[in-house]
Amino acid sequence: MSKQSKTIEEKMNELREMTAWFESEEFSLTEAADKFKQANALAKDIEKDLGELRNTVNELKQSFET
Repeated sequence: MSKQSKTIEEKMNELREMTAWFESEEFSLTEAADKFKQANALAKDIEKDLGELRNTVNELKQSFET
């Protein structure tokens, strides 16, 4: 069985949870760098997904203009 990829919304929620950790009482300086790297990678993944979505929307828009 293949792992289903997460939606942009699911990734955004995960990123919100990660960033909330930095303001929580669970914050630990020793874990901060690792958590930041994970959040940064997820943010880049979301940015990539949004870029692909933007391209799809632009292609659809162009198809209606021709």
